[in-house]
Amino acid sequence: MVPLAVPSLRERYLRYVEEMARTWLDWERLGPLARKYQALIDADVQTDTRKLESYEAFKNMVEQDGQIMWTRGPTPRIGLKNFAEQRRAFLL
Repeated sequence: MVPLAVPSLRERYLRYVEEMARTWLDWERLGPLARKYQALIDADVQTDTRKLESYEAFKNMVEQDGQIMWTRGPTPRIGLKNFAEQRRAFLL
């Protein structure tokens, strides 16, 4: 049985998705949490000698889009804020 084929389960699922989008993908709520956890691990990321990206990229990727350099050149990366805003708009 596919859950979305059952109307009552589909309706409940869609309510949950809407609630998550409105509550947790709202940058006013998610932003402070992201900055809090970023600050929590900041010192460890700064001293990590095996990180895949720069410390500057780590600092910027919560609120800004960026790019990383791979062997084939720069690759765009979407920041957490932009991702949350786009995903929220799509789901709602």
